[in-house]
Amino acid sequence: MLPFYRHSIVLALVVGILATCSGCKKSDSVTNPTNVALYNVTATVYNPQGQPQGGATLALQNPPSEAGTFSATTDSAGTATIQSPAGQRTLVAKMGTVFQATLNVNVTANPAGNMITNPLQLQQNRALGKVLVITADAEQLEDVLRVIGYTVFDSVYIDTLRDQANTDSTKLLTSLKQYSLIFSDCDGGTEGDDDYAALSRTYGRYVQSGGKMYGGHFNYYHLQRIWPPYYTMEDAQDNPTQDSIKIVNSALAGFVGFTTASWDSSTDSRDLSGYEHFTDLPPTSTVYATISWTNPKIAVIVENHLGTGKYLWTDYHNQDIKDVAHLVKIVQYFLLNM
Repeated sequence: MLPFYRHSIVLALVVGILATCSGCKKSDSVTNPTNVALYNVTATVYNPQGQPQGGATLALQNPPSEAGTFSATTDSAGTATIQSPAGQRTLVAKMGTVFQATLNVNVTANPAGNMITNPLQLQQNRALGKVLVITADAEQLEDVLRVIGYTVFDSVYIDTLRDQANTDSTKLLTSLKQYSLIFSDCDGGTEGDDDYAALSRTYGRYVQSGGKMYGGHFNYYHLQRIWPPYYTMEDAQDNPTQDSIKIVNSALAGFVGFTTASWDSSTDSRDLSGYEHFTDLPPTSTVYATISWTNPKIAVIVENHLGTGKYLWTDYHNQDIKDVAHLVKIVQYFLLNM
């Protein structure tokens, strides 16, 4: 038999262990998020134009844990279902970098779930990031931005940036980094001049640091300098009678609801087939659409990646399609997702 004092020590240890374990269990029962009753909440997200928005993220603000369906992506009807504890809660919808909406709702303890009738309409939120438009002489991308829902952005003429890059490119880069998104108009080809080279390289440093750029047509001169030796093999096939594109990216096709889009329109100011087209793209690029009749396929919407940033390039002037309903959806997809 153990001496009495050893019995006492063993008993004390057992009591201490039981007390400790009991304390842990009691604490878990209070804070363990799996003990919180959750109820389905279904809501609809609209874009700034008041249309159902697929591909947006619907989430519960301040969810009780990381376990549970507190975030979901909206379907083509703009609808998503997430989970929430009962009570006064806030839903948050977000798309891309700067578009967001919030809605305060009362979640009831209803096993059948909660259907929220008021939509969350996305709006540009400047607190999420600043936007810059680099204006030029051959494209007015800013007109499209206003149609899509960008209500606040700074603007600067491309020649001003060219001169700043040639004077102090590091200072210019610091200035560009204050912007989450930069949209670059086409300047009709002057971008190919030697005195624009420093500006192109500054754009590259901006993208490499995580910046996002979107530019049309002659922006490919910048791409040539950021991603050498690519964007140099030009294929100038022309066939205006078949001026259409083939959407080859499944996400884009799912969003717009079609895979072939005609570029012929009474409101169209040029032939898509008459532009410069390149068959040598960086291996890290993502092609969203090609000219439908060419072989090999020639990309006309390309997302170029560098570091943690990207430069989306369209081989057309974006304002040329802003009044054509089915083509506007293509522009909308990228501008809302930037």
